[in-house]
Amino acid sequence: MCGIYGFAGFKEDGLLDRMGKVINHRGPDGEGRYMAPNNAQFSMGMRRLSIIDLEGGWQPVYNEDKTLAICYNGETYNYLELRAELETAGHIFTTHSDTECIVHGYEQWGIMGLLQRMNGMFAFCLYDANKKEFIIARDRCGQKPLYYYHQNGKFLFGSEVKSLLQSQYVTAEPNIEAIDPFLTLRNVPEPQTMFKNIFTLPTAHLLHYKLSDNSLSIHRYWEVPLLDARTAKYKSDGEYFEELESLWNDCVKLCMRSDVPVGAYLSAGVDSSLTVAAMTKFSSNINTYSVGFNSPVDETPAARETAAFLGTNHHEIICQPEDFDLLPKIIWHMDRPVGDALLIAFYKLAQGASKDLKVVLGGEGADEAFAGYSFQGVITKVEKLRRKIPGATALGALAFQTIPHAILNKAFVFPADLGSQGKKRIVDFLRNYTKRDLNHNFNALRTLWSEDERRDTYSEKFKNLATESWMANEKDKDKNGPFLDRLLKLQYDEWLQDWALIRQDKNTMAHSLEYRLPFLDHRLIDLAFQMPAHLKINGKTDKYIERKLADKVFPPHIARRAKIPFYLPVEYFLDKPQFKNLVADTLNEDAVKKRGYFDPKKVNRLLENMRTTREFVFCKQVVSLVVLELWHRVFIDKSYKFD
Repeated sequence: MCGIYGFAGFKEDGLLDRMGKVINHRGPDGEGRYMAPNNAQFSMGMRRLSIIDLEGGWQPVYNEDKTLAICYNGETYNYLELRAELETAGHIFTTHSDTECIVHGYEQWGIMGLLQRMNGMFAFCLYDANKKEFIIARDRCGQKPLYYYHQNGKFLFGSEVKSLLQSQYVTAEPNIEAIDPFLTLRNVPEPQTMFKNIFTLPTAHLLHYKLSDNSLSIHRYWEVPLLDARTAKYKSDGEYFEELESLWNDCVKLCMRSDVPVGAYLSAGVDSSLTVAAMTKFSSNINTYSVGFNSPVDETPAARETAAFLGTNHHEIICQPEDFDLLPKIIWHMDRPVGDALLIAFYKLAQGASKDLKVVLGGEGADEAFAGYSFQGVITKVEKLRRKIPGATALGALAFQTIPHAILNKAFVFPADLGSQGKKRIVDFLRNYTKRDLNHNFNALRTLWSEDERRDTYSEKFKNLATESWMANEKDKDKNGPFLDRLLKLQYDEWLQDWALIRQDKNTMAHSLEYRLPFLDHRLIDLAFQMPAHLKINGKTDKYIERKLADKVFPPHIARRAKIPFYLPVEYFLDKPQFKNLVADTLNEDAVKKRGYFDPKKVNRLLENMRTTREFVFCKQVVSLVVLELWHRVFIDKSYKFD
C-alpha cells in the first residue's frame, strides 16, 4: 500500500521529490523512484506503507532484465497463486511482494490477461523501456484513486491531486461545470473533478501513454456482468447459498493476507458483522472499531453487542462537536469536496484504528451487490406497480402530497425524519418517474438539491449551471437486464467509487492505514449478479441471502437487526458553537457574495430553514455548501497550510 506519482513529456527540477513529500502520509515507511533511461522524459515515484514483504518489496520493482518497471499502490490479494503460476512458466522472482507479480504477469499474459487475473485493489504505473510507453491501470471497483493532467504535451499522474499541483505547469483552478453535479450528488462523478483540467482515471480502466508523440488512450477492461432477463436461467436458492458461503469465506481469507496484524471496522450492520465473523475463522485476535456520536441514532451499543458475541477486542471512537474544526484538514486529505459531514466520522475512525494497526477490513460494497439501500427497494416497488397499473406513479404522487410528512416518517426507513423536503423529493420522483430514464430516477430519489432548487440558489451569473445534461443515461446494452440488477449496476459506474470508497481511502490513508473490502472481490460481484432478485430483496427484507448467511452465525436479534442508517446527525450539533461558528464563517453574506456562485439571500433563507425545522435535507444542503466553500479556501485560496 502506498501512493504513486509521476510525470512525462517534460522535465522539472525537484518535482518528483515534491510530489512524494506532499503525500508522505500514504507511505511513511519509505520511498522509491524511477527515471527512464536513454533520455526518455518519464519519471515516477512512490511512498511505501509496508504491509507485505516488509524487508523486501521496495519499489520500483523490475522484471528480470529491468526493461519493465512498476510503481504500485494497493494489494493483489491472490499474488501467491499468480506467483506460483508464473514461476511454473519460468519467471524468476527476487522479492516476496505482490507487486512483482505485475511485471512478470504483464510479460506472460499481456495487460488485459494480467488485469483479468488480478484480484485486489490497485492503481499502478508500468513502464516499458523498450517501447518507451507506460500503462496506468485502476482496479475494478475504484478502491484506489488515480488522477491525471494532460495539457500541451505534459502529463502528470498521482494517487492524490496534491502531487499534481506541485508542478509549476499545473494550477489549481475550479471546474465551474462540476458545481452542479456536486450539488446534485454531493460528489463529482468521474472522470471529472472539481479541478479544471485534472481528471480521474475511471474505475476498471487502463490508460496507455506513448512518449513518442505524448498521446494517450483510455480503455475499459471490466464491468459488472448483467444477464439477459429474457433468457436468464437460475440455479436453486440452496445452490446459491452454498456457493456464497464458500466464496465469502475465501474472499475474507484473501483480504487477510498480510505480514502485519489485520483488524476491522464494525458497525451494527450485517455487512461488517459477517466480515468480522469470517475473520474469526482465521485469527483468534481481532481488533474491531466503531464510531458514534452520542446521539439517539448512535449504533455503537449494537456494534458493542456484536463484538462481545464474536469475542473481539473492541474499541469505540466518539465524534465530538469540536471535531467539526477538523473539516479543512479532512478536505485537504480528500482532494475533492464530498458534501457529507460523515467525513469527520471516517477520519476519526481511521485515526483511532491507526494507533494499533496498519490494516483494517470493512463491509462496504455489500449494499451495491445485494440491494441494501432503501431507495433500491422503493424504486423496485414503484417499477412493479407501474407495470401493473398504468398511471400508478402519477396517482402515487397525488396521494403522497395529501399525507402529512409526520405520518410518512413512520413508513420510511430514512436516516432521519423524512420531513417536508424528503416528502417533496418522493412526490417529484413519482410524478416524473415515467419521464426519466433509470439513472435519472436513481439520482432523483437520492439527491439533496432538485434542479429547480439549484437554479433558485445560484446567483444570476451562474443560474445556467442548473441542468441535468451532464447526467449519464443508462447504457442501452444494459436495458435487457433484470430490473433490480440494472439498478444495482448503476452504482458501480459512479456512486460506489465517487461517494463511498473515496471517503474511506482518503481518510484511512491520511493516517497511513490500509482499508480492504472483501465484498468488492470481483468473484463475489459476479455471483451476486447471477442471482434472482428475490435473493436480494424478498418482501420487506433487504440483502436476503446475506441475512440468511448471518442466520447461521448470529442469534436472531443480531442477524435480523433492523438497519441503523449510518450518518452524522448534524441536527444534534446545530446548537454547538463549533458548528455554528463554521457555518457563520463559511456562509455569511460577505463570504457567499465574494465566492459568487450563490445568491446570499437564498443561502440565508436555507440557513433559517435549517435552524427552525432542523430537517435532515436542509442540514445536508447546508453541509454541502460549507464543504464546497472550504474546498475553495483550501485549494484555490490556499487559506490553510497543512504538512
